[in-house]
Amino acid sequence: MKKLMKSYLRQIPQPVWIQTIGHALTSFISIILLPFLTLYMYDHFGENIMLTTLVIGVQPFTEIVFTFLFGGWIDRFGRRPVMLGSLSFQFIALTGLVFADHLWLFVFFIFLNGVGRFVYTPAARAQISDIVPEKNQAETFALLNTASSIGALGGPVTGAFLFQYDQKILFLSMGLLVLVYFLIGLKYIPETYKSIPASSTCYKLDWRDYKMIGWLVIGMLPLSFFHAQMETNWPVFLKENLVHYLFVFSLLETIGTVVFILFEVVLVQRTRRFSQIRVIQAGYLLYGAASLGFGFSDHLSGFIVSQLIFCMGAILTLNHMQTIISTLAPSAHKGRYFALFGLHWDISRTGGPFLGSIVLSAFGGETLFFITFALIISGGLMQKRLLKSLLQTESHLFKSVL
Repeated sequence: MKKLMKSYLRQIPQPVWIQTIGHALTSFISIILLPFLTLYMYDHFGENIMLTTLVIGVQPFTEIVFTFLFGGWIDRFGRRPVMLGSLSFQFIALTGLVFADHLWLFVFFIFLNGVGRFVYTPAARAQISDIVPEKNQAETFALLNTASSIGALGGPVTGAFLFQYDQKILFLSMGLLVLVYFLIGLKYIPETYKSIPASSTCYKLDWRDYKMIGWLVIGMLPLSFFHAQMETNWPVFLKENLVHYLFVFSLLETIGTVVFILFEVVLVQRTRRFSQIRVIQAGYLLYGAASLGFGFSDHLSGFIVSQLIFCMGAILTLNHMQTIISTLAPSAHKGRYFALFGLHWDISRTGGPFLGSIVLSAFGGETLFFITFALIISGGLMQKRLLKSLLQTESHLFKSVL
């Protein structure tokens, strides 16, 4: 196993290492931003959870709108300028939150962050697809996720400390980290996209492509809805039910991060020889079990077990789905494919926190997480049928994937 890992690491291109550093920095920011911004606004808006979640939903809603209107820019302007432009907007937005003291200022800076974020991940994923052979892409996505986990390792504890000490310093620190990545990218991020000459023929997306991506997105919505609850309503649920909620939240996030660091690349490599349909199906089942655990556990040990199961489900599902999208995407539209597929995150983060807050306020956390469990199982069955259909209709693409 060690020889396999060393051989794989020696083959990694420089842009992947740059993204690895960037993923560590941006993950440290992301693990702090949503939960602690939610708590910050929850206190600032007089503990109005519905107003808080509505404002939080501005960012992903912005990402949805801009993906539809300007998603083609990702493949038109190249990877480097898109990624650097994204980081510029994020820096302005995060530092702007330091000065936000009114509802509309929060809305504006969260909107600006959405403008920056909507292109970064698809451009970064498309760059990986440009330069990494298909057989190594699942491991590469797992490596980037492992870097994200390393970056997130100290996030919950640091966020909890700064949240209690000085909340404005919390947002300023996140902005400065984005600036660091921007400066690294300005020097080292290369352009990897080879544009197709205007005179040459190019595959154009039609309604069948959008329909296929649309069904894949629908199948992923229960999982991203679950993640949206864990980022927003989950810390509020803990606050309302536990005295030491910040400690429990930080501990669970730290445990999850350690699991991703230690096991993500290894598990992806070990499961590569199995049918990806079965691997993804197993991931959905683990997600469902975790949802029940978070909703019905009444002891720290139950939360820890649920967090472990949650992480395993994410590892098995998310990396392999990225490989499937990379395989499906025509070479001239990889960025757009990743952007469209990523809409499931934006859709869930737009309406998921608000819908979850309604259920949480009216019926409690047990009902919220049971509903999430039912959605996950339904989504898993749907995704299984869809992937089997793709295996039949696109067998020439999926010989080595599904």
